Amino acid sequence: MTRFRFRFPPDAPARTWSIGPAPRAALIRFALILAVSLLCFITSASAQVPGSVYNQVIADLDQQKFDDAEATLKAALNEHPRDAEALGLMGVILDAQKRYADAETFFQRALRLFPSSSTFFNNLGNHDLAQDKLEPAAAAYHRAVEINPHDRNANFQLAKISITKKQGRDALRYLGQLAREDQTSPTVQLVRAQALKLTGDSSAAERQLLMALDQFGEDPRVSFSVGMLFADWKSYKRAEEAFSKSLQSEPNNFDVRYNLGLSALEARDLEQASQAFQLALQQRPDDVDCLIGQARIEDLQDRDDKAAKILFRSAQLAPNRPDLLKFLASVTAKLGLYGVAAATYTSYLRIQPEDEEARRERAYNLVLARSLTVPLNVLNDYVQKHPRDPVGFFEIGIAESLEHPDRALQNLSQALSLDPQMISARLGRAHLLEHEGRIEEAVTDLKVVVRSNPDDFHAWDDLGKCYFDAGRTEDALTTMKRAVDLAPQDSIVLIHYSQGLIRAGQQDAARVVLAQLKSRESKEEPRGLPVGRRDDPGLDLSLRGTPDLADLREIAATDPQDLQLQLRLGKELLSRGDVPDALETFQRIKTSTSDPRVLAECGSALVEEGEYKSAREFLSEALVADSGNAQTRFDLVIAMFHGSGAESALAELDQTASADQKGDYFLLRAQLLDALGKTQDAAEALNRGFRSSPTRADLYFQAALFLLKHGETHQMIDLLAQADHVVPSDPQLLLTRAMGYEMLREHESALAQLNRIESKWPEWYLPYLIRGIILSIRIHPVEAIPVLQLAIALGADDAVTYFYLASALIDANTENVAEAQKAIDKAMALNPNDPFAQSLAGKIAYLGKDYPLALQHLNAALKIWPDMVEAHETRSATYRALGEKEKSVDDLKEVLRIKQQMPTADQSPPFPIGSELFGVRSPDNSSRK
Repeated sequence: MTRFRFRFPPDAPARTWSIGPAPRAALIRFALILAVSLLCFITSASAQVPGSVYNQVIADLDQQKFDDAEATLKAALNEHPRDAEALGLMGVILDAQKRYADAETFFQRALRLFPSSSTFFNNLGNHDLAQDKLEPAAAAYHRAVEINPHDRNANFQLAKISITKKQGRDALRYLGQLAREDQTSPTVQLVRAQALKLTGDSSAAERQLLMALDQFGEDPRVSFSVGMLFADWKSYKRAEEAFSKSLQSEPNNFDVRYNLGLSALEARDLEQASQAFQLALQQRPDDVDCLIGQARIEDLQDRDDKAAKILFRSAQLAPNRPDLLKFLASVTAKLGLYGVAAATYTSYLRIQPEDEEARRERAYNLVLARSLTVPLNVLNDYVQKHPRDPVGFFEIGIAESLEHPDRALQNLSQALSLDPQMISARLGRAHLLEHEGRIEEAVTDLKVVVRSNPDDFHAWDDLGKCYFDAGRTEDALTTMKRAVDLAPQDSIVLIHYSQGLIRAGQQDAARVVLAQLKSRESKEEPRGLPVGRRDDPGLDLSLRGTPDLADLREIAATDPQDLQLQLRLGKELLSRGDVPDALETFQRIKTSTSDPRVLAECGSALVEEGEYKSAREFLSEALVADSGNAQTRFDLVIAMFHGSGAESALAELDQTASADQKGDYFLLRAQLLDALGKTQDAAEALNRGFRSSPTRADLYFQAALFLLKHGETHQMIDLLAQADHVVPSDPQLLLTRAMGYEMLREHESALAQLNRIESKWPEWYLPYLIRGIILSIRIHPVEAIPVLQLAIALGADDAVTYFYLASALIDANTENVAEAQKAIDKAMALNPNDPFAQSLAGKIAYLGKDYPLALQHLNAALKIWPDMVEAHETRSATYRALGEKEKSVDDLKEVLRIKQQMPTADQSPPFPIGSELFGVRSPDNSSRK
């Protein structure tokens, strides 16, 4: 990705230390040497160019005044056209100006006059070498060596050409023909080291470089060149030492500092690398190579949020640099910014369309962002072209886990057959096997994972869950405790460990863990739906993270023009309840683009969070630009329904093209018709919707509520079973289905569904709350208490929660008055108009022998609901305890009357479903308009 820099120093070409073909500056220097030697050959002033002319030409060459040198020598050659030395020097002058064709003529004329001159053959070799014509150059140097076997330049250049051609032994032979005093020069030592490396004698090659560094390392050119060679050999620690020595002599040399950082990075000396890059960036704050180096350091230390910030800044400086875009895409994918990653891969592929791995990763990130149509085709094509690539099979396995678990298992198994050490594939297969009920096979895979990564607390946690499912309670608790020991502050492992202790009947130990969970210093606000999981694939592998909000803000600030990044920030702000900042972010997006897809995505996010008025602004504009987009119209209809009512919303829905009047259309139409009181028409629309396979989770949910409202619980279950094949990872639908099972008294199905939800969203309090309520209703109070306490620890804080906790505490032990009193007090404070809460408060006060308080609560309950049997019974007992027998008998008579008049009435607390738990927003919810 990042490149070592070969120039040294960058602003002084005359000091270049070359270890490759001779550059133009070397040709000029050779011309000066040649010019001086020519003076010794002048034997006849009448036959030769005068020495004063040579002196002038040499002076001009020294100052790189090539035009002046050419003019002076040209005039002299007009008088002395057969002066071979002048002809050769003219060739050098023309070479310096890259006029190679003209120079060739002069070299050939000089050689015809003096065919036995090794000097002229050297000049001809340099001339060819400057044009990268290695074979003609080698031929010229060979002629020079034939004339003078110890010729310094010819042998040295032949050695370097041999290095270029990977002929190490030939290079050593040419170097061996040099004079003894030349053998010890640093240039020869460096070339000899390269020759030794080519012969396979790496140890001798390294010793040669270290000898050169020891003898001549004070010269920064030598230490720099040694560093470059070590870097080329991937001996990065040695390279780091050489560049450090070079930097001692040239402390402000940017390229040396950069190369030091890069070699330290490759040697995983991250502290040295970071220091070098930071100092280099002080000199050149916008140097993209240094910024990428810093980002790599952050990435290696799993600080992907910091890496992303650096890379977004770098992408602004070099928007078309492919290695940068590919790195940025990889980092944003690891952060869970799948849409941003896919968009970045798209930009990269415009520059590097032949990169099939990048095309695969783009498709995979689109899958993670739930764009499942085209990406699956791309992944399928990739594995067909690359049947030996385990990553391809892993990624298509994850992609297919949503709808085709059998194919997903096959692909993950194929990935492991190609690479048995691929932990991500083994972990993915374990999760899928667990989901399919193949627990022992999942355990086998997870054992491999924890053996390979004994510090992976997630894997230990997963293994513990599987042990529980296999009925191995002792193994499960031991394994989960290992996860807690590795990550004592991780909420997920604490939740699972507390669940395990509850299931094992170890209530006291569970309470300790729950207290630890509740006392975490940083705990998110409780939410009605799980946060940050809506874009997950079918398997939650914990392979990818999500930046926290502060980091996401900083990342987004680095590139305000990246619309996908701004969209992600806006959605995250909405999900955290920061509506003003979210709206400000979406407004910035709106001023930056008129793309209807982007505007529709903003509007959809606002609808999802109930910001209907703002949503209409975005959706209306998007629909003007793309009137045929049915999903945008449906979102606009929902926003209108919650803003201006069902009638105007229905009129907008009627604008839907007939081709798009399918499942989603009819479910939405049913909701609107029901709001208008047209129940029969709504039912007909709902039935048509069932038959044409709706796709939107929000419309399935509203249809489920419609069915519940009209007592069609069985039909609701059928609808949600259908939804499970279309939107299998929607938490709201899964929980609604679990509650439906409980309403039908299908307790085991309800609990199994809750197990599935808790496994996927362990931090979501609602499934635990529903489980606790179910256990309480089924009179399993001892089991219900810790489950309800877990829900509270995770953020449950409403009257329903505390009512059922108080009820379970008293049912478990009538002496739990103090604890039950605390719970019912919280319930009463949250909803004092609930007759069930008032009645239970009266019962708890009665058990605590606080009879006046008991009467106060019981009278309040009966004022709200005069025919409440339980309140009458408890008040009767309270009067009896106070010695007021007539009043006690009157309450018992009331109980008898109520039971005779309403013998089939169900007076148990209603199972809580709907707005209390889900925060279902009605059209008249003014706070959301």
